[in-house]
Amino acid sequence: MATHIQAATPETTRPTKCWWGARLYRGPQNQPVEILYSKTKDDSEKLARQFLNESVVGFDMEWPWNDWKRSDLQNKIGLIQVASLDKIALFHIGLHPGKTTEDIIAPSLRKLIEDPKIGKLGVGILSADFARLRRFFRLKPRGAVELSHLYRLIKFGGYKPELVSNKLVSLARLVEDQLGHPLYKGDVRTSNWSKPLSKEQINYAAGDAYAGFMLYHCMNYKRLQMKPAPPLPIHAEEYLAYKLSGVIPLRLDAKAEDGTIMTSETFFGVAMTDSAPSRTSKTKETKTPPTPKLKASTMPKELTDAISQALYNELVLCRIRLAEKAGLPVYRVTTNSVLVSLALQRPLDKDQLLGVKGVGPKQQESYGTAWLEVISKFHNADCLPAGNVTTTATCLEPVDHTAVEPPSTPNRTPTRGRQRTQDSPESSPAFGTPVQRTPTLHTGLSFTMADTTLEPRRKCGDEDEDDDSSGSESDSSLPSIDFGTPPPTGIFQLKRKRTTSPVPEHALTASRHLQALIQAKPVSAAVPSTELHTPKKSAAPAIAPLTPHSRITRNKLLAFSKLVTRRLPQRPPDAPPIVSERTLSLIVIRAPQTVEELERIPGIDGFMLVCQQTGVDLLKNVLKFSGQG
Repeated sequence: MATHIQAATPETTRPTKCWWGARLYRGPQNQPVEILYSKTKDDSEKLARQFLNESVVGFDMEWPWNDWKRSDLQNKIGLIQVASLDKIALFHIGLHPGKTTEDIIAPSLRKLIEDPKIGKLGVGILSADFARLRRFFRLKPRGAVELSHLYRLIKFGGYKPELVSNKLVSLARLVEDQLGHPLYKGDVRTSNWSKPLSKEQINYAAGDAYAGFMLYHCMNYKRLQMKPAPPLPIHAEEYLAYKLSGVIPLRLDAKAEDGTIMTSETFFGVAMTDSAPSRTSKTKETKTPPTPKLKASTMPKELTDAISQALYNELVLCRIRLAEKAGLPVYRVTTNSVLVSLALQRPLDKDQLLGVKGVGPKQQESYGTAWLEVISKFHNADCLPAGNVTTTATCLEPVDHTAVEPPSTPNRTPTRGRQRTQDSPESSPAFGTPVQRTPTLHTGLSFTMADTTLEPRRKCGDEDEDDDSSGSESDSSLPSIDFGTPPPTGIFQLKRKRTTSPVPEHALTASRHLQALIQAKPVSAAVPSTELHTPKKSAAPAIAPLTPHSRITRNKLLAFSKLVTRRLPQRPPDAPPIVSERTLSLIVIRAPQTVEELERIPGIDGFMLVCQQTGVDLLKNVLKFSGQG
């Protein structure tokens, strides 16, 4: 007994990949699926009659990959496959003699193709198979059952109905997802279909047609188990009758309460988000026209002021609207150079408009009124765009943006290098020597840190006043806190006074005494400063340089954020990005694995909110881009 047992080896224990095929199924009496192959028109007539009583059949076609080399009909469609539960017929019309459709296509086969009561099951059947039958054989094929539509109905209808659409899904994906085995796609697909078929070609051709038949019954059973069960999608050719195009909600084979066509949106009560622009006609559905958006482009260099740039952007949007109204491309309305001239010269009447280079009588008659209306708005002071002022200071009173300079935080230079003298009135030679700064170490600590006390300093010239007189001064008068803000003009004379050290001179050490001689703190301003300063923000910690792989991941996240941004309705073209590059770098570095870890990343809130609004799983995409999903 032991002599018959062989040791297990990697070759014997390794599982072999099982491809999907018709051989895996049995008929009603447990017999294998029968494959019928016809090479003549008479045999095709006999085979086609066996399928005329079927309600649905699997349908597929094959043709030579180089079909453009010959114009004969046999080279346009080589093989037609039809499948039912227990049999598969292969009509090799590429071997049928003749030059016309009547010579090549058997009457029963033509009846099968054109009968709308017999559903033809397949993927891309309308745009590929039926299109060839119409174009080359002048047939009128009907009854196209697109399996992608049924797949999306049962796949997403139960938990994500907003993804139910007419978007196509490959046959290989449907087979592996619904039938459990991958569909074999080898070089046989591009083989010669104008000669008698080999065994490999027969098995391949029979498999595609039978896959369509089994997919339909498998997915239709799942549809009937849904509560409530949605109606079947309409035949694919009916979308052409309603002039529907693009990625749109599924049309179902039923009528809504108001008499219109029932869609997946009306059945599930959820608007579709997986959509693209589409045209609708002969339906009662109304959709809001999309707001014209300005394409991201470089501002012309001739426009140097904000008013001209804003006017140019409005003129570009006006050109887009005029082009859509006239059904013309935008360049047919006018060129960018003409819009630049309009933004600079800003004509107010027709005579001035004709004086603009590039504007002729025809353009003035067609588009002049719209241009003048846009330009006239910019001559009203109330319509001029205000500059964007970024500040963290809270303004209690309205600020006149046209007269007041926006507050800003002075730029700080590194402590190791020599500080540049800022261009200010106090540093001018006319007002004496420049203000001396307190020397600091590379750590940022002041040499006078040891002299800092909690007692308020007296102001210059107020030695005889009570100590309470200086209590209103801010903490900026402490000698250890030096923000580099020069005192206001008018406080100092040509020769500045020096402050007296709060420590008795005889108590100073030699080094401290030397320090007191070479540097003295400038006197604090007696008059409160009227300038508005922005509170200083702590510098964000520097991020270590990313590796090449991390940069690729960061770029993927950046592209993903732009894709999510485009899904937002009516987003202004000049709106800031939904996530900063620093936050994207932190996502790559920290590599969050859970939602809690993702929420702890600084600056991620806006990104997560937009993804939630558009129905996108941010964490799933982060894991996918980082190679962990």
